[in-house]
Amino acid sequence: MNYIDKEVASENIFMSFEFCDLKIKNGGKIMLKKYGLIVSLLLVLSLVLTSCATSTEPVETVDTSSPESEAVAEIPAEKTTIVFWNGVGAPENVVLTELVKEYNETNQDNVYVEEVILDWSTLYSKILLDFESGTPPDIMTIQQSGLYQNVDLGILADITDLMPEYGFVKEDFIESAWNGSFIGDKQYAVPFDLHPLALYYNVGLFEAAGLDPDNPPATMDEFLEAAQKLTVDTNGDGSIDQYGFGLAYSGGIPFRTWMSLLWQHEGEDILNESKTEAAFNTEAGLESLEFLRDLVYEYKVVPEQEQSPDDDFMKGIVAMMISGPWSQFDFNTVDGLKYATAPLPVFYDQPAAWADSHMLALPNTNDEARMAAAMSFASFLSDNSLTWTQKAGHLPVKLSVLESDEFKALEKSQAFAVTLPDAHYYPSIKNESLVFGRDSNSPFVVLIESTLLNSMTPKEALAEVEIMVNDLLAQ
Repeated sequence: MNYIDKEVASENIFMSFEFCDLKIKNGGKIMLKKYGLIVSLLLVLSLVLTSCATSTEPVETVDTSSPESEAVAEIPAEKTTIVFWNGVGAPENVVLTELVKEYNETNQDNVYVEEVILDWSTLYSKILLDFESGTPPDIMTIQQSGLYQNVDLGILADITDLMPEYGFVKEDFIESAWNGSFIGDKQYAVPFDLHPLALYYNVGLFEAAGLDPDNPPATMDEFLEAAQKLTVDTNGDGSIDQYGFGLAYSGGIPFRTWMSLLWQHEGEDILNESKTEAAFNTEAGLESLEFLRDLVYEYKVVPEQEQSPDDDFMKGIVAMMISGPWSQFDFNTVDGLKYATAPLPVFYDQPAAWADSHMLALPNTNDEARMAAAMSFASFLSDNSLTWTQKAGHLPVKLSVLESDEFKALEKSQAFAVTLPDAHYYPSIKNESLVFGRDSNSPFVVLIESTLLNSMTPKEALAEVEIMVNDLLAQ
């Protein structure tokens, strides 16, 4: 399947350097010691060619050569130009671009931000090369799920002492987002947003099926009842053309949905407590996986071999789907689409939903002036997180924003906000990108795809992926 879910368009595809032994040397440089495959010359060249250039913002000066001038005017200081890597996927990245422009026009710190837009895959691989060559950005977006491995490689600066200087205090942040910016007892990023999964549903289709859109399904039984009522042959030709639920066979959302179901079982997790072995091959893991398969083959409420639930939702082909807050950006552009959001139904013992977080991190340049400029910009973005929510959908992590009347007026954001106390991050591990990747060979993509395509039984798929994950954790 070629479907790739739009997120964050969201989410973390850290380049797989399985063939390298990464070592940290003097000055924080990364040296790659080859022991297997050699990095493709073309890849290196393509990354080098896309490396961002330094801005040449003109210096403002005052002409003091005029004979009428009685005193020499003070020459304004040259602006500190910093480079910002924006890895947030389209179309939400345009909102960050607007905020960059606003900061450049209004900030009083004499800072100019040069923005470079990259996809996540390029950002995470390029930072390795640019850090090694001494040309990293001054500030970059990063996902919480990618924080550990970048800290482990020595790329990111410890900003623990800088945070309070720029008004960032624990008491003003969602606890999970604040804690997620730490590795050990050191803080390496400014929390910017959270994006948990929730349920989207088509209000018009609910009404047509005799369902109350003001009372969306909150349990497994209610979900199945709604999904079956919403699965219909609308034109009477003998074929189902409207389905109750959208579920892709590959990509990130399906396995994150399965993880959410696993976490809804009390005491269950993806890895063991020490994060050294898989812990998901259990009765709870099997029950959750069988449920997703049954939606396709037993209840028949999901289109077979579905590729893009987002597209099908916008076309009215599926009435419900699970996604993150970023999907609102596209849904709001569809004329006549009346939809609403709700927390994930509690399918098992307790509420739980997968989540990730965009953060702002500073590569370790040891340049105090540029780090100060970068923190000034990070402070501006944090102060404008309501705009980010209003235009891009992602949830703010500052309590002062979450509790504001302006945020509470965003009706479709409230289901995601309700989910925050029950949100679960991926386990923090140094090879997160390999274990939780979204490409076709990644373990949990294999788990879902092989199950939904019936190429393996759920038991076989769990056993196979357990081996894959344990092998990656042992590297």
